[in-house]
Amino acid sequence: MVAGLTIVRESDRRENIEKKATALDLLVQQGSFDVTRQHIVAGKYFFLDEASEWEGFEFIYVLSGELHETDDNILLRAGDYIYHHGLSARAHFQVEKDTDLLLISSPPSFHLMRDEIQEILQLVRSVEEKDEATEGHCHRLERLAIATGEKLNLNGDQLITLSYAAYLHDVGKVKVPDEILNKPGALSDEEWVEMRKHPEYGAQMLEDKEFLQDAAKVVYAHHERYDGSGYPRGLSGDDIPVEARIIAVVDAYDAMVSDRPYRKALSEKETIAELQKNSGSQFDPQVVRAFLRVIGGSTGGMNVA
Repeated sequence: MVAGLTIVRESDRRENIEKKATALDLLVQQGSFDVTRQHIVAGKYFFLDEASEWEGFEFIYVLSGELHETDDNILLRAGDYIYHHGLSARAHFQVEKDTDLLLISSPPSFHLMRDEIQEILQLVRSVEEKDEATEGHCHRLERLAIATGEKLNLNGDQLITLSYAAYLHDVGKVKVPDEILNKPGALSDEEWVEMRKHPEYGAQMLEDKEFLQDAAKVVYAHHERYDGSGYPRGLSGDDIPVEARIIAVVDAYDAMVSDRPYRKALSEKETIAELQKNSGSQFDPQVVRAFLRVIGGSTGGMNVA
């Protein structure tokens, strides 16, 4: 082989990490740059940091798929690329179709992204392993929440916060005793006191991670009710973060259409009737209307498997 030439097979790739919505492969790490391949599924949102958060160089080439730069309403397709060496503000993107990107950037960009993904995966796995009912629940909730947030015209930062918070909303349950979490029958008053601590536990687990601090505030509020009768703080109306009001609706929907040890799943028609009945008391009416548009009201459902 010619001196200085390196050939790397797919099976020899250096480092990689993946979760359901994204995969990262470190292709080359050479001196002042990382070369990374990233796959992102349709529907996800991400942003590029402003200079105060990241001052390194980034070059991003679209290998396949479609990206929508939402701040200036620009569509990027295969062959398009972007680059910067410090942004004045965050740049937000929505993945319109499953997308593969080639990233050339200053280190340690790959390891920063890898560490964030690992932290999220570790948190979600911990609660799914502890609570059988939540397996797959986090993924479904994230997709439904984002679709509802889009109907409500949330901005890029809000949608990203919503994505994190929906995916991690029940992480505080890892601190709830197993005998309470997986009890097949009704909980006692004392057990409910402990169960209702999980939003606060979850917020505490997230708030020490800088990229999850906004999500922590949403997780803390996701069991508040629109009329002020929720917990842990009894917030009402617009005092509840809009992301938490969205999660309250989609969480209730997913719980009702899923089997539980103590009851069978409700039908789609019954579930919609429950959401409408509690609109204005438990739920924000505007969020309920937006969510029903997402799932098609009583005329059909959205596949979120």
